[in-house]
Amino acid sequence: MKNYSLAFAFSLVLVISGCQMGTEYILARHSIALQSTEILITATETKGTDVVETSTEQVPEVPVEIISTPVDFTQNFQVTAISGSYQFTEGPAAAPDGSVYFSDITSGRIYNWNDTGSVSVFKEGLNAPNGLAFDSEGNLIVCEGGAGRIISIEPHGGVSVLVDQFQGVRFNEPNDLWISPDGGIYFTDPSFQSDVVQGGEHVYYLSPDHSTITRVISGLVKPNGIVGTVEGSTLFVSDYGAGKIYSFEIEKDGSLSNQQLFITVGSDGMALDDAGNLYITTLNEVQVYDHKAVLLKEIHLQENPTNVTFAGTGENILFITARTVVYSITLSPGDVVATPSDSMKLTSPDLPSDGRLPVKYTCDGSASTLALNWSDAPEGTQSYAVIMHHTASSEDIHWYLVLYNIPPDVTGLPENFTGTGVLGNNSVNGRTEYAPPCSKGPGDKTYTYTVYALSAQPQIILPESEVSRAVLLDAMKDITLASAELDVIYARP
Repeated sequence: MKNYSLAFAFSLVLVISGCQMGTEYILARHSIALQSTEILITATETKGTDVVETSTEQVPEVPVEIISTPVDFTQNFQVTAISGSYQFTEGPAAAPDGSVYFSDITSGRIYNWNDTGSVSVFKEGLNAPNGLAFDSEGNLIVCEGGAGRIISIEPHGGVSVLVDQFQGVRFNEPNDLWISPDGGIYFTDPSFQSDVVQGGEHVYYLSPDHSTITRVISGLVKPNGIVGTVEGSTLFVSDYGAGKIYSFEIEKDGSLSNQQLFITVGSDGMALDDAGNLYITTLNEVQVYDHKAVLLKEIHLQENPTNVTFAGTGENILFITARTVVYSITLSPGDVVATPSDSMKLTSPDLPSDGRLPVKYTCDGSASTLALNWSDAPEGTQSYAVIMHHTASSEDIHWYLVLYNIPPDVTGLPENFTGTGVLGNNSVNGRTEYAPPCSKGPGDKTYTYTVYALSAQPQIILPESEVSRAVLLDAMKDITLASAELDVIYARP
């Protein structure tokens, strides 16, 4: 669930760091809004030559990548305090051996923790170290906030300065950083303890060869946590001061575009798991949001968390820094589902443009099945499956249609289809049939249809009446080539 070196396959690039929290922490919790916002991209400094390009543009909503679903969010997360008596812990970064390095800002130290529970001092005498990350050569890259610089610490302790100024002026307090797959370093530069010397609090990009420093984001109130996706296409930045988190598209030259408001919740440090679920640190809890900005989990803590990362040789430990203490949670794996494809599409000819499900397809109507069409499946597709489900909460998922063994030459289902594929059960009445939406309670409910393109038919030996959503997902986890989703909305009259 992490990436500390580009040489480690199947790991997620994530560098989780954060800032020193102020005494006031105002968050607009659970208020989610996806909308166009403005981005201000400015100044580049290359070997002493300044090139300033300033533009303000409205940008559209962009999707966020998904890799898999590695965590069971229905589990009861057992939080264990593994170490304490620190002054202000921050910036956990996972090492190749599964251990975690984390900073204690006030004491000027960086510690190392391993999964046996042992903690030792790695480096001391630093000036307010904060965010940490390992580069591809095993060096620990550090936001040394008190000194206004980014430094590199070799495995044996040697220190070198990577960058300490922009346009001849030192940085404010470098706080959090993320290293992209090509080695470029993005970092936030707010000010919490000192005067603002950079004319504002911005986000910067240091080129992979460390020769060029570029200011890539201006106009935020107080940028803080920062993390990018595994393939390096999307960057998340927390504006702690505004109580918002944005996503940006990463261009080939390291510049950013397509700013998108992801959630109206501020965060200190952040992390991404293999599914693209975003873990953020808020007042006395870690919150987890999926790629659609839906809140999946709230993990309550005794102290305000400052940052998170994934640790352990099996990458199954959630490691949390929380001011005077650090915590761990052993994670249970969840269902592994398809990688949503950029090209594969799922549509319905009978669905209005506003996405509202007509009454005839629900228990308040004739309980008809919705016609579906899919296209652009990847080469090698030998079978399809379709699931319809509704997530009431992370512990309460309902499913209404489970259909598999659909032949590869079929590209859709007509209304009230018969004779196509094999039906599994539903969670409404347990029968092998379509169960129409009939959710209780007022207000809109969202139901998701997902089509899966498979490289083979799922190997299921259970009777059809025992094939649930979870059973089918498990049978498909190693043969799924791509998937596409279609959300529909219904409010009972």
